[in-house]
This record gives sequence, C-alpha cells and structure tokens, in this order.
Amino acid sequence: MSDQPFAIVSGQNDLSWPTPSSLAPDDIDRLLAYAVSVKASDISFQPNQPVWAEIAGCWMRLTKRPLRLPEIETLARLIYGDNAMAHLNAGRDADPSYEIRHPDGFGRLRFRVNLTAGRMPGGLGVQVTLRALPSQPIPVDRLGVEQEILDHFRPAQGLNLVCGPTGSGKSTLLSSLVRWRCEQKGANEKVIEYSKPIEYVFDGLEFPDSFVWQTEVGTHLRPVEEGGESSLWSYCVRNALRRKPSMILVGESRDRATIQASIEAALTGHLVLTTLHTIGVPETIRRLLIPFAREERDTVAIDLLQILNLVVTQILVRDTSGGRVAIREFLVFTPEIRRQLERESSDRWPGMLREILASGKCIGRSMSRCSAELLQAGRIDEATHAYVSAREHAQL
Repeated sequence: MSDQPFAIVSGQNDLSWPTPSSLAPDDIDRLLAYAVSVKASDISFQPNQPVWAEIAGCWMRLTKRPLRLPEIETLARLIYGDNAMAHLNAGRDADPSYEIRHPDGFGRLRFRVNLTAGRMPGGLGVQVTLRALPSQPIPVDRLGVEQEILDHFRPAQGLNLVCGPTGSGKSTLLSSLVRWRCEQKGANEKVIEYSKPIEYVFDGLEFPDSFVWQTEVGTHLRPVEEGGESSLWSYCVRNALRRKPSMILVGESRDRATIQASIEAALTGHLVLTTLHTIGVPETIRRLLIPFAREERDTVAIDLLQILNLVVTQILVRDTSGGRVAIREFLVFTPEIRRQLERESSDRWPGMLREILASGKCIGRSMSRCSAELLQAGRIDEATHAYVSAREHAQL
C-alpha cells in the first residue's frame, strides 16, 4: 500500500476499484483498505449507487457498478452484528466503530461508522458511512497547532472546548493535544476518556509518567437504570469523579445534562476536555447557555466564567495544493476577559467576545485573521478567504 498522497486529476471522479459481481465480507475489507490507500477520509455505501469516497474534499467513485441492497445489508451485519437490520428498521441509527487487518500484515485500520435507514425505490434501504481514522493521534506539529493553544492547554483546572462542524477535525485536534501533553516528562496525567465510539487510540505510544484509559459510552459503561442518551453521558462524567483523574475527556457535550455535568466536574478541580458542534468562540458560549431555562442561565453563566480556560473552533477548507487546511479561531479566557464579561448580562457576551477577538488585544485569533494569514502565505485563495470572512460575520 502506497504512503504517497493520491494525486487528484481535475475532472477525475472514478478510481475504478475492480469490483466483484457480489461483495462478500473479505471483498468489503479489501475495498476499505483500498479507500485508505487513496487517502479517502469518508466512504459512503448505499443501494443503487456506486461506493463513493471523499478525497481532499471531493466525492469520487470507488466502484463502477452500483451496489445492491443485499450487499449493503451484508456490510451492515458485518459491522454491527446479525441484528443490524432489525435495529435500523426500528427507526434507530447506530454509531459503531470497525477495524480490519492492515493489508501489509502489521497493525489495524480503524473506522468510525454511522448506519441509518432511509427510503429507496421500492422500500426501505440503509446508508453506511465510514470515516477512516489514524491508528494513533497525529503529532501536533503536523497539524500546525498555534503555540498559544499549547501554552494554555493545561491549566490547574477548568474547561477546554474544541469546536467545529461535523468533519472539521475536532476529535483529531483534541486527541493530538492529549498525546502532546502526555508525551511531556513530568506531566503526571491520568486521562479518562468517554467517547462514542472511541476514534483515536493511544496503543503503542510511550508516555514518561502519564497514562490514558478509554471507555466507549453505552458499550463499556451505562447506568443500571436506562434514562436516555442525556443521562448516559452525564452518568459517565460523574463516574470519572470517583476515579481521581487529572483530565476528563468527554467526546461531545451534546445536551443540557452533559454540559452541566462537565461544568460540575471542572468546578470540583478537574480539567475537562470536550467538543461542541459550533463555529466561532462567541457562538460556542451561546450554545453552552441555550439549553438552560432563562431563570438558570445567570447562575450557569457565572459558573462558566469560573472554569472557562480555552475555546478553539476550526473548519477545514481546500488549500491551493488540493489538500485541506484548518482555519482556527481561539481565545484564552484570562482574568481580564472574565472581569469584562461578569459586568454585563450573559446575553451580551457573544457580541463582546467578537469585539475582543477583532481588537487583537487578547490571547487568541479570529477566524478571519487566520484566513488572512493563510491567504498571505499562499495556502488558500481569495474566494476561500472571502467565504470564511463572510461566515464569521454571519455568526452574530
């Protein structure tokens, strides 16, 4: 398998993997290995369509012929188990992970998976989307992480947020920051992670005096009394408090219960790391407060001011070489910023934070400034810069 990046030819969207007349499980694994070899980030299977792969931001065909529903059902059972179709036909999706043996015989290839039922001509079908995952977190120097983020990543306690839309590399960045911290001599970290599914593993990495334990939510840990997704995640955060961690990593703060549990954990003297589906520092603060009733928000806002340490948000855009580059907005919540915010209603905080970022008088950087620097360096073009700037201004 080649380690060289796949060169995208303008207009080419068919990679012509030799597809057998019927895909068996071994064929599916070979196809997925091929997708990884051509640097596919996401692979999509659905009935009556060829297999599609996203490579450097462009969807391209991996197979010439469309797949049939029984082949997709075979894939679903291979990944999820024999009850896959019963689960999907009941109106539930699934988010498992999947591993295959590396074709060279060493190591494994890992994928994050989503299975969702939907309409197809003549009845019910299923779409399977796989995202290829590196076997280990990527070193931060390969991600171009700003020094200010590294300098302020590890406070004594608090809340660090890594945010962005789906597919923006949130989990990649967060796992890389954890790896960077644990590789430092004298870090002395006990990191407990709760994710669904576990995306990046730390197997094979040697940390001088730190260690990581990873728990898949709903599989390795779930409350005795089922109370839905919200109670599941908050249960996991509270489980961590009984285990004396120095860092708690929550895969996603997706609702009121999880946000509240993460805040409580940070208030008790832990560093909590988590992600949100937001774009921009101001919008992230707004998103943290929206799930709470109006009469609760002032109290929650004061708690947030005590613990907020670092908010990083990023998107991925095409660069001038045909690859992808991260554009990051970040802000360190210094005592001075906290004092400014606490004098005003939390409703005004998003606007104030946008003004603080625009002023440049902070430890941070706006998305438009990051975009401008990449434009000046020739990494992105004018159209991409204009898109990023317009998107930032539309947030508020």
